Amino acid sequence: MKNYIAILIASASVFLWTSFRETKAQDNAKNWTIEDSQLKLTLDASARIVHLENKTNKYGNVIDHASSGIFKMVAQRGGNWEDVVFPEKQTYRIKKTGNALVVILDKIVTRDATSDVSLELTIALKDGKLTFDAEIDNRQKDLMITDFIYPQLGVIKTLGVGKPDLLWPNQSGEWCTNIGDLLTGMRDTREEPNAKSINYPGNASMQWMSLVDGHECLYFSGRDAEFYSSVLSVRGSKKEPGSITMTINRLSFVKTNQKWQSPQSVMMLYTGSWRKGADDYARWASSWRKDYAPTPWVRDMMGYFLVINKQQFGDEMWRYEKLPKLHELAKAHGCDALGLFGWYDSGHDNMYPDVDVSGSLGGASALKENIQKVQQAGGHVTLYYQGHLMDVTSPYYKSTGHKLESKSIWGVPYYEKYNKASNSEFLRSFTSKTFSTVCPTSTAWHDLMTEKAQDIYAYGPNGILYDQIGGMPPNPCFDESHAHFKGKPSLSYTQGRLQLLSKIQVQTKKINPEYAFFTEHITDVYSQFADGLHGINTNADSQGTRLKLVDDKSAAIINYPELFRYCFPNTVITIRNPFPYITPQVANYALTFGLRLEMELRYLDDVDYVLEDRTPQWRNYAAKITALRKKHWDILGQGKFSDEELLMNENERIVSKSYVKDDLMAVVLWNDNAAPENIKLNVKGFALTGVSTVDGSNKQLPGTIKPQEVLVALYKKK
Repeated sequence: MKNYIAILIASASVFLWTSFRETKAQDNAKNWTIEDSQLKLTLDASARIVHLENKTNKYGNVIDHASSGIFKMVAQRGGNWEDVVFPEKQTYRIKKTGNALVVILDKIVTRDATSDVSLELTIALKDGKLTFDAEIDNRQKDLMITDFIYPQLGVIKTLGVGKPDLLWPNQSGEWCTNIGDLLTGMRDTREEPNAKSINYPGNASMQWMSLVDGHECLYFSGRDAEFYSSVLSVRGSKKEPGSITMTINRLSFVKTNQKWQSPQSVMMLYTGSWRKGADDYARWASSWRKDYAPTPWVRDMMGYFLVINKQQFGDEMWRYEKLPKLHELAKAHGCDALGLFGWYDSGHDNMYPDVDVSGSLGGASALKENIQKVQQAGGHVTLYYQGHLMDVTSPYYKSTGHKLESKSIWGVPYYEKYNKASNSEFLRSFTSKTFSTVCPTSTAWHDLMTEKAQDIYAYGPNGILYDQIGGMPPNPCFDESHAHFKGKPSLSYTQGRLQLLSKIQVQTKKINPEYAFFTEHITDVYSQFADGLHGINTNADSQGTRLKLVDDKSAAIINYPELFRYCFPNTVITIRNPFPYITPQVANYALTFGLRLEMELRYLDDVDYVLEDRTPQWRNYAAKITALRKKHWDILGQGKFSDEELLMNENERIVSKSYVKDDLMAVVLWNDNAAPENIKLNVKGFALTGVSTVDGSNKQLPGTIKPQEVLVALYKKK
């Protein structure tokens, strides 16, 4: 009997163990799903996204096939800075908690070793929004995690309708049509994989991007309120034409015996406008971004007339006594502010930060006197100062600056070279000026910048423009003598620059509440401190380019300033027009998108061009655009840019943008095509009260709009 019972127990044990092993094997092989009424996501046993579905439409799973994994890491091990943690080489444990999936790696495996680094990834779903969180625990001696790429979304070829386009945060914004084919056609080598990548904060003005496919939208955003140096990427493959994988790489620099919580990312897949995702991003940004009101004169500025008084190689083009004449030229082109670059004795892009008033241009008294003449005539003047570069031949660099420069892993400064020659092949080819870049964490640099705000104000300008500090790539600094935030190279640039910008803003307003602070580049994080931005990439494309959004599905990159303007409509941004003239198309572009006019006199040839008034018809048209804008400035300038949120443009071949203030709305209509277009505009809840034109002619809606014509339609809420 005892033997029989023993046999039964042994048999049961074998059965239970076999069942346990089979169950465990099934668990390891099965997929893991989270879903709600709007969205469904599934991971396979290797933690790859194999299913992503908007449940409110009919299109089903948008994942063509799984990418290599949901994450990737790169580590430094001793002298090897590229010890890669490939996702397909790892062992995963996955569990489901509520409507969240937790992916656990107890160790990480590289080609060289198994390391004592654990990783926990959490993907949660609530109200149609996926959140991606992660924690790295590095217990491995002599190992540092540099790159943390998470999440990887893809591989996608369609959202259900056709070939997706990409909304891309390059400066004020880009719309990339047929992004899959665009990526396939890009250069593809080991060193340069075919990808569209951008640094945030730097050329990337925001940390979000979206795929759009008809009315379907996949919105993908970072939630990093400490602003690690990071890279947004959209990758393709020549082996799989049309494929798309979206990633964010945060430079984490997790050292031995450190735990690191990754900033969150979010994702939504929905039917509707791209503006739904943009609204989500703007709401989050309001949790850390100051809602700064620009100095009134900058808010009401019509145009920025940029002038280089003295060029890099000593060419003196505009003596100080010519400032009143320059103001007259500015007004004739519809501009009301002079931006003086190269006003200092060394000339533009020379000897930074050691610049001083020029005796050969007229001296300090002449500079101050002629600035006052411009102001008395109703104009404003800003003076340039460099906030990012140090000339390696300057006295300041030799005595102090070399201690403040940002350095790479090789201990070498991040150098930049600039050349402003326009006629000499010798100068252009062989004499570029070399600059070292400052690590912005330096309080000595902060002190110098705020001191210069006071020094320059002595000449009487209305504002100061600190070049480049509103953006530039966020170079990680490896000079350990600097006080980097949290000891992170990847926070040296961003956190240091936040301190610098804040101090400049406080100092300028302490000197005079009307003393304006300008800078260059467009970012959400840095623009919160500036009165105005000297824009980058805010250019009009060639006429008719936007028709690719309507008629032509070929791959193209189109400037799309709606992206930043919609998220942060109070930011004052100039167009980037590097020419001594303003074409009608450029003037129309500025009016339509609420950008300030800009015209630049940089070179000797530009002096002759503007003084000879070679294109009077263009000059006259730019002035008329400003007059039209002034006529409705209470809405166009002091209202909110709302894109097409409150209107239906049934002829998308016409660009239409709305501005709203209280119960009033103005809609700017622009025909940037070669043929007339019929206006088909539906504005619900508002009644049309009038239409304004550049030449003052009567215009009725509906009607037609001629090539390169703009109209301002005025509405009042019913």
